[in-house]
Amino acid sequence: MNIGQIIQYTTVFSLVMGGLGLVVAVLNRREQVKTQIFLALYAHYDELLKNSTSRFWMMSLPCGPELPECSEDVITSMMRFCTLVSLTYLLFREHRIPKQMWELMLRSAERRFRSPLFMREWEHLREEFESFPEFVSLVTSVHRIPTGNVSLGT
Repeated sequence: MNIGQIIQYTTVFSLVMGGLGLVVAVLNRREQVKTQIFLALYAHYDELLKNSTSRFWMMSLPCGPELPECSEDVITSMMRFCTLVSLTYLLFREHRIPKQMWELMLRSAERRFRSPLFMREWEHLREEFESFPEFVSLVTSVHRIPTGNVSLGT
């Protein structure tokens, strides 16, 4: 083996190692972005919990209180929740978040979507989401499927 071959092998080895390092860096960055998205979604969900009326969250309980009158607080809570869920659904459909993250959100969303309060107000809110027909289809399909099925949107 002469010096020229050694230099060629060393160059190839360096290129392979550089390429491998690049792949690892891209995979690490992708995981970091997923974590940042998760933390941002969690922060929005937590803020929604803090700022929403308790009636909105209690409506999904089996023996929840009677339906409240339509109010600005309830509508705002519902709109914010729908916006958060639709954004999460879009991120899932675009493969920006993992399936498990979407399924966690979906389980919570299904309970809200099936609540009598939400079903009553959905026809008014639906217009706000007409630009995302897949989300509208998701919500209306949740209304038709019995409780316990969580295979929607996956």
